[in-house]
Amino acid sequence: MHRILNELEKETAKAAGTFVEKTNFIDTLHDWVEFKKFELRTNSYELYTLNLNTHIIPFFKKKNKLITEITLKDIEDYYKTKLKEGLSVETIKKHNVIIRGTLEKAMNEGTIQFNPCDRVRIPRQNRQDRFKGQAYTAEQASKLLEVIHGEVLEPVIMLGLLFGMRRSEALGLRWSDINFRNQTIVISNTMTQMRTLLIDEHTKSFTSHRMLSVMDEVIGYFKRLKAQQEANKREYGDKYHDSDFVCVWPDGRIILPGYVSHNFKKLLAKYDLPEIRFHDLRHTAGSLLLAQGVNIKQIQEFLGHSDVTTTLNIYTHTDENAKKETAAAMGKVLNLH
Repeated sequence: MHRILNELEKETAKAAGTFVEKTNFIDTLHDWVEFKKFELRTNSYELYTLNLNTHIIPFFKKKNKLITEITLKDIEDYYKTKLKEGLSVETIKKHNVIIRGTLEKAMNEGTIQFNPCDRVRIPRQNRQDRFKGQAYTAEQASKLLEVIHGEVLEPVIMLGLLFGMRRSEALGLRWSDINFRNQTIVISNTMTQMRTLLIDEHTKSFTSHRMLSVMDEVIGYFKRLKAQQEANKREYGDKYHDSDFVCVWPDGRIILPGYVSHNFKKLLAKYDLPEIRFHDLRHTAGSLLLAQGVNIKQIQEFLGHSDVTTTLNIYTHTDENAKKETAAAMGKVLNLH
């Protein structure tokens, strides 16, 4: 009877707009992430949980507020604090997804009247502070291809530099994706890892799934690599970890994403090459194609960008020779002397 009366009072108060849900904001944050768990990919869920436990919960735990007490100022204070701690604007935007989603769910359920995030100004990144990917010159890229021969990361780097593959795409490539007769590669699988190693049967987006042509020299390289792996399989016998993956250790174990991240820069330092991220091999591929006169639409399809705007935003820069050629072309059109 008491339970029924309490529920009746609660419903009546809600109808009158006087009901106040005494729920701690931290609890609702946890509930929202768990609520979204089955809509998210495993690694996305793990990233949400990491951001929640590392940043969001510790900050709001000190405030110790109910969800009905969270204000616009509380949220803006959080963003300012995280900026001072050195987090990027892009990272803070990811945190905003969790905070905003939690408050949106509470508003839809009638716990709060409006979502404070609707009025919050997310910090903007100063133009000079925006991250700019680096790209190797043709000479540096050629040197990299020369020195990595025999290194464990050789095939991963080859795929990143020659085909502009993301790390996840290079590690997810399988021998069944390479057609030696037609000289094509289909990029359709990925390998990512946070706490869980995730091998997917699909790429980052629909346009990331693409087919690329392979030059004769590279087909020859892959034939030699496959032959070497077959020899390793015979040598290791039962201890060989047989799989269809292209990028593996000599004993057949797959190369993990974390190993690439931790050892790529060490490899560059070993051969006295400028420090870049592995993802910058992708930028290098795009920049080299642009310098060779390949149009932006072709580069978009080659790299698998979902929108040509993304490609334009990344490759708005051109080298000095291209700038001089552009200026000379304008002078020629206008018959300037």
